[in-house]
Amino acid sequence: MKKYYSSFFYKRNRVTITVLLLVTVLFFSAFNSNKNTYKTGYPGYKPQPGESSLLTIAEINDAADRKNIEIRFYERAAIFSIDKNSKAYTDNRVLLAEARKSNNPMKFVTDGKTNTILRIEKASDAEIRAYNTGDGPNSPKMKITGVAPLKIDLSRIDTSSFNKVEKQYYFPVFRLCTNVVPDYATLVSIFNDCASQGCNNPPPYTITNCIPFQYVRDGCYARAHKMRQMIMKKYGYCVEKVFSFAEGAPNRLAVRANMWGGCCVEWWYHVVPLLRLNVKFKNISFQVCYVIDPGMFTTPVTLSTWLQAQKNTSCNANANVTSYSIQPGTAYWPMGNSSTFGTDPNYTQTEQTLINYKNLVTCN
Repeated sequence: MKKYYSSFFYKRNRVTITVLLLVTVLFFSAFNSNKNTYKTGYPGYKPQPGESSLLTIAEINDAADRKNIEIRFYERAAIFSIDKNSKAYTDNRVLLAEARKSNNPMKFVTDGKTNTILRIEKASDAEIRAYNTGDGPNSPKMKITGVAPLKIDLSRIDTSSFNKVEKQYYFPVFRLCTNVVPDYATLVSIFNDCASQGCNNPPPYTITNCIPFQYVRDGCYARAHKMRQMIMKKYGYCVEKVFSFAEGAPNRLAVRANMWGGCCVEWWYHVVPLLRLNVKFKNISFQVCYVIDPGMFTTPVTLSTWLQAQKNTSCNANANVTSYSIQPGTAYWPMGNSSTFGTDPNYTQTEQTLINYKNLVTCN
């Protein structure tokens, strides 16, 4: 009997020890997971259920239906909404206002199909420091200062002159480069080269990750930056970035994604590479602004054509381009205000975003 009890207590203790070890492992796994939230919530990361992304708030507005709150993030071109009566919003409305004022990130879980916010959490002091200092996206080291966006009324654009580089000298970046695209055939080759690297095309690709042109709901900043890298590396021409904005509710950029199913897509900003084309007419030479946007077009288009396409009132009556901004190619996304831009010098955020979006589709 004594031997039996000894064996019994030995087995029970062994089970207890095993359970304790398992709990300990799970605890430290959870701890390490929480400790690395900044990495898994890095901008460009596609949130999965139960995970968060660190995002900074550009604007908070009442939505047109008055039932939702509209939130615009610097790290996302898409516009997100949340039910103003939801617990996720009512429990965090003060924190949201504070985060907007201080330009500090918060954690958001979002649904990319519906552009809704599912959950909101306060970021830890350590996460905020990591985000705002060193190599963090919102750190001074990772920002450049440009000129403020130029207000625009698309109905008053004179397309015969607007697209000329000399008409865009408000943006000083145009005075920094003379290595421009020599002819239209070369411009088309550049466009086709970029478009061929789209994830909608079968592999192999000549770049590290395909470019998800087939998913235009978000990620324009990564698509533009990857194309900029391609063009500079292969062709050596100067590449600027042009940003369009729909600042303030109910304004929004609205396009019809005719290449990807015909649904309507809305953003609060959009960005693409801008190239200068040398044009000769009789004895006169001048430069014209063209953009490369295979997510919206099948050929290079002029700056004015690109801007006007984003005011599709059949998609939304409030579609409007309120301003635009031409910045150096290093500009990645607006960060902190409309004349300050974050950068991605090592293309780390770019590559991660390309991976996250490569299997997504625009219209479904």
